[in-house]
Amino acid sequence: MVDEGGTASEERDGALETDMLVSPRRTALRAHRGEIVFGAALILYAALAGFAHYYAYFGWDLELERSIQAITLPGFNTLMRLVSMIGNGRVPVALVSIAGLTLLFARLRIECLICVIGVASGAGLNRLFKAWISRPRPTEPLVQVVYNVAHESFPSGHVIFFIEFFGFLFFLCYVLLKPGVVRRFALAQCGTLTALVGVSRVYLGAHWPSDVLGAYLAGGMWLFLMIEVYRRLKSKQLREDAVGIG
Repeated sequence: MVDEGGTASEERDGALETDMLVSPRRTALRAHRGEIVFGAALILYAALAGFAHYYAYFGWDLELERSIQAITLPGFNTLMRLVSMIGNGRVPVALVSIAGLTLLFARLRIECLICVIGVASGAGLNRLFKAWISRPRPTEPLVQVVYNVAHESFPSGHVIFFIEFFGFLFFLCYVLLKPGVVRRFALAQCGTLTALVGVSRVYLGAHWPSDVLGAYLAGGMWLFLMIEVYRRLKSKQLREDAVGIG
């Protein structure tokens, strides 16, 4: 007989192996598609960053921001504040630390490594881009500013953190968890938070919409790199484990 722990472990390893080890043809096809998407995102981000370096905001920035700030749905203001708070101060550090320890406790060392180092490195790189582009934040009376922030505006650090952190957790939940209520709930939470944070930063007057767009592009590219590194390390681990068992 096989105990429940062994069965769960085998199912998890099987899910990982199914996802990580695909045919060389499929691997090449995925890599080609990924390179195209990555290249397009990089070109668009570079163009947007270049313009943001010279322009404090664009005409469509002002129109779109005012439209978003005009939303008066019941509870919308509170929701936007709560979502934005997740990226404030030391909260991101606490969330990454908790996630890292949880993954480590679950014996998912590679997942822990990529999550912690990937998010931390992405945050550091974003600070460098902010300093170089040096775009000012939105100001009154152009738009309503709820919180005055001293750091540069482009790209949004909140959005980049959400994409790198919750985006990677979304990927892990999709790969590692068995289909069911827990998996659907985790995917929905990670996806919803990642989508809402961009709206919240504009609604609160912390960023221009173009700051948010740039952050989604930059964060998406970094998340792509995190996942690619993870897949390579995991594939190597699975091959080594297979050789050891054989």
